[in-house]
Amino acid sequence: MPAGRWKTIPLAAGHAAMKSGAPKPKASPPRRPRPADPGREEIHLSPREWDPENQAGKLLEVLPKSGSVLVTSHDNPDPDALASCMALQHLIRARTSLKPRIAIGGILGRAENQALSLELELDLYPIDILEYQRWDGIVMVDAQPGAGNSNLPRSMPIVAVIDHHPQRQPLDLPFVDIRPDYGASATIAVEYLRAQEVEWDTKLATALYYAIKSETQDLGRRVAEADRRAHFALFDSVDWELMHRITKAKIPGDYFALFQRGIASARLFGNALIADLGEIPTPDACAEIADFLLRHEQVTRSLVLGRYEDQIVFSIRFTRSDLDAGLIASSLARDFGTGGGHDQMAGGRIELARTRLDQVESIKDVIVQRFVEMVGVAQYRPGLPLLSADVSETGSASP
Repeated sequence: MPAGRWKTIPLAAGHAAMKSGAPKPKASPPRRPRPADPGREEIHLSPREWDPENQAGKLLEVLPKSGSVLVTSHDNPDPDALASCMALQHLIRARTSLKPRIAIGGILGRAENQALSLELELDLYPIDILEYQRWDGIVMVDAQPGAGNSNLPRSMPIVAVIDHHPQRQPLDLPFVDIRPDYGASATIAVEYLRAQEVEWDTKLATALYYAIKSETQDLGRRVAEADRRAHFALFDSVDWELMHRITKAKIPGDYFALFQRGIASARLFGNALIADLGEIPTPDACAEIADFLLRHEQVTRSLVLGRYEDQIVFSIRFTRSDLDAGLIASSLARDFGTGGGHDQMAGGRIELARTRLDQVESIKDVIVQRFVEMVGVAQYRPGLPLLSADVSETGSASP
């Protein structure tokens, strides 16, 4: 591979290619609730169905007593998905005779995600493993059936869903634990381990800590008191040298070109910013640039689009909760694909069939027009380049 080119890691069987030379970590000794949104159609479970103090025990009860169990999450997993899968695998192994595997779809794209998997020697299998083995129970974490971000077939025997994303539809499953006010699914996993008095080693603690850190942006975004408790419960078990190698992983030259394209294509619509990255090397590139551009002093809302292989991918970021990014993402993808998320961070993807490959730009235009209408900045069309000499608070450029 030429120097400076973006390298991705496909989730290949056994993940064996990712293990060579990885140092083994040392062993360790044994949000405030957001305002109600009348437009949100969340599903609330009754006290009989949901008991936060005993959820881990209920999860273990619904698992098969023997056979093959799989733990999975959304495609192109982020640290929250990876660490949560690790924690649930550890819990199930510690409290049952089952030996669950972890299977994920897509790739590990971001340098930090690759480093997390390499440094912690995660034993990941491709989701294609489902085709070659009979499964008696599947646990889905940091994702939900029908959300459009997982290639898990709906016919699979899902026995449990554990997630912190809002629930958009009823789930007729033996076990459902969805907590949209939590900042990370890893926080739920930590609570499960503590409730069952299952100790974590340094490797798992580091993964869970980094998951909460990255998902909540250092406890600064969508944080519940439970996230803080989990963060500090893990603190003394973290391998800080290992954490440094993950968070400061080396990145290729293409990474910097991605930021250049984001800045060059960005247009301001009042307090909203929209950028089109064109072809992107990884599906999570849009999310990273959307976070970065949101730091502009004038911007409170960002939308970043890109094309990854035969998909259009987009990410939304808000600094406030007055509008629901998850609902807006769903509306942007309407008629084309799927979208969803939280009130301040969301995304979507649109699969491009062969007959629609020539419609990429027109679909992007529809997404952009819907966004500017829904966030109330249509009056600023067609927008101003971010790199204008000066942009006032009204969205007009000064000479």
